[in-house]
Amino acid sequence: MKYFYFLIVILSFKSFGQERNEYKFRIMTNEISALPLQIQNISTQELTETDAAGYFSMLIKPGDKLVLTENDFYTMEYFIKSTDLDESIVRIYPESKSTVLKEVEVSKISTKSLGIDSKAIIENTYNPNLNMDFKAMFLWLVRKMKKKQSVETFVLRKPYEMNPYVASLPRTIVTDYLKIPENQVEAFYYFMNDDYLIDTYIRQNDEPKWRMHLLEKSIEFLAESKDTDER
Repeated sequence: MKYFYFLIVILSFKSFGQERNEYKFRIMTNEISALPLQIQNISTQELTETDAAGYFSMLIKPGDKLVLTENDFYTMEYFIKSTDLDESIVRIYPESKSTVLKEVEVSKISTKSLGIDSKAIIENTYNPNLNMDFKAMFLWLVRKMKKKQSVETFVLRKPYEMNPYVASLPRTIVTDYLKIPENQVEAFYYFMNDDYLIDTYIRQNDEPKWRMHLLEKSIEFLAESKDTDER
């Protein structure tokens, strides 16, 4: 009678071990663009899809075979081991598909191979219109002259005008960052009058460059101001 009960316990335990439970997996890929991927349990025909990070859940038991459905990036045939079920997350590493460039034979290209005869070529050849060509040349010449004229007529700031780009900056930049005394701020704006490089930096929002350039000019300005006071 004791042996009978012992046999019942063993059979129950074995039956429990055959049950499928839900486990969490992650497909480890190098190509993020390949995700999500479809996974199929061949043993149960269950089909699921990973999320954007490669995670998925599935009912499995040892011996189940997991495969990737057809895709352009990876291939996989993974058999679930009993040791996998001891992990909180089962990480699976698929194999990358490698593509080999096939040899391509290139033959000489001719009008015949393209299906074009000499008559078709003549009919579709551009017939130049002298009037249109002259017009295009004239318009190009006019645009070039206008561009040249706009460069030549570039007007510099007058000596008594302050630099509007520097003046448009927060006043604290001049007083706190450049250490220009409050009573010399306006003079610094006029000092920067003939500096057009700073205009470019400020228009382009290149803060590191205009800050460094202003710092160098402020040192020059303060040095000149000191020499003037000593005289």
